Amino acid sequence: MPEFVQHTWVNPGTIEKRAYQDAIAKTCLTGNTLVVVPTGLGKTSIAAVVAAERLHRAFEASKSMPKPAQPQGFVSADSYSVHRDAKVLFLAPTRPLVEQHKKSLEKFLKIGPDEIKAITGESSPSERKRLYEKADIVIATPQTIRNDIENRTLDLSSFILLVVDEAHRSVGNYAYVYIAKAYMDEALDPLVLALTASPGGFRSKIDEIRKQLFIQNVEIRSREDADVRPYVQKVDKVWIEVDFPAELSIIRSYLDAYRAEQIQKLANWRLPVSPKMSKKQIIIMQQNLARQKTGFSFQAMSVLAELLKLDHAALLLETQCLSAFEKYAERLKEDATRATARLLQNPHWVKATVAVKELIAQGRENPKMEKLKQLVSYELKARKKAIVFTQYRDTVDAIVKALSKIEGIKPVAFIGQAKKSGVGMSQKEQRAILDQFKFGTHNVLVATSIGEEGLDIEETDAVIFYEPIPSEIRNIQRAGRTARTKPGKVFFLVVRGTRDEAFYWAAHHKEKKMKNILESLQKKNPANLTSYWDQKYGKK
Repeated sequence: MPEFVQHTWVNPGTIEKRAYQDAIAKTCLTGNTLVVVPTGLGKTSIAAVVAAERLHRAFEASKSMPKPAQPQGFVSADSYSVHRDAKVLFLAPTRPLVEQHKKSLEKFLKIGPDEIKAITGESSPSERKRLYEKADIVIATPQTIRNDIENRTLDLSSFILLVVDEAHRSVGNYAYVYIAKAYMDEALDPLVLALTASPGGFRSKIDEIRKQLFIQNVEIRSREDADVRPYVQKVDKVWIEVDFPAELSIIRSYLDAYRAEQIQKLANWRLPVSPKMSKKQIIIMQQNLARQKTGFSFQAMSVLAELLKLDHAALLLETQCLSAFEKYAERLKEDATRATARLLQNPHWVKATVAVKELIAQGRENPKMEKLKQLVSYELKARKKAIVFTQYRDTVDAIVKALSKIEGIKPVAFIGQAKKSGVGMSQKEQRAILDQFKFGTHNVLVATSIGEEGLDIEETDAVIFYEPIPSEIRNIQRAGRTARTKPGKVFFLVVRGTRDEAFYWAAHHKEKKMKNILESLQKKNPANLTSYWDQKYGKK
């Protein structure tokens, strides 16, 4: 029988007592902490325990702190106020995640639903202000909080804990960055808890996240750690390779020939190009040329735009499916730019698109699609549910259509809210699909990136990467959808000699590098921490 956390502010029997969560929570209470834990290992539970303890300490402090009849100074009056009115601010990047965290905290904590408020931009500023004043715990989207800080609708002085979910977003101009600085400046007794499954594989990004969120401690756990192993199940990772067919190689050769012509054109203009220029290099060159604002620079940028479109078409051909390529080619006809007009008239492009149409008419497809059908059919004989992840909505549609023809397989698309080509799902539709997946109406969820981050999706028996992705963050999030309470499998479909191979190894090496960096930072957690308040005002 599992043990459960026993705490004055935690509902009995709701949070399983786990050694690694206990150790992490204790560190979090000593200073601002970045917690890196794989999906499914209880980041929200850790946040709930830390919130419970912070609120408990504030409540106990308020009982022993008599209210001054006449405040004798800034510190004494505000110290009383912050302990009497202590609040927690929990940030999540999307509305579905806000609602999900609200349900979890209502379950975990001995705080009434009237004191746990989910706040998004759907409420008016005056209504939000009333909710802020009443709530003990505020769960909100970051843009809403940023707006209310700027408009002085929200006073952060009494918030004793800031929880930042999906903290890897805390870079650049994202709202988390603004909020963290405002919080550390305004809060009388600040503490930051940053949560993520992966902050990224580059030291520079990890350092930026730490700086932007004022992080002092780093706590990282993986499935292989000794204190985690008792709580996770075995996961098998399987690499499935298929050959790139000759007929698709011919189409790729048309794209390569067109690309070579454009690269040579840029070279003749004495621009620093190379035959194997990456998408990132092309974009950087475009940005540099844009700053010049000359007729030549705009002409060169237009050629680079052609290269980007060719690069995307080749990506779809190699890693996705022919129908995705065809739909992309059709959408380009609606683009009125000169770059697109030249592309559509180019003989190599015309040959490529005609060849794709002919293969589709013959019922041919990227070999991964046939392998996927075989894999799902086999796995669902012994297993109950699977998630298929893919990058693009056109591929989602093609996969759902292909799997629907197989007896016993009941696939459903799960995509984001943003409307693209008239396609998108409302939050209500998303919740309905997840409920249907949970109760067995559908047994295969075919998802884009919406299925990766944070959402409470029913545990699956197998996760299938229709294509590898070069992001270690998304790689970890996808794989975390299985092997929580029972053994699971993760499959990678890889077309030999294509970007699939490069993307797989890119994510693999980034993930390994990330873990090494974080482990080195964790060893440097200071033993005795000075609070930000003490640093700021020199109090001892």
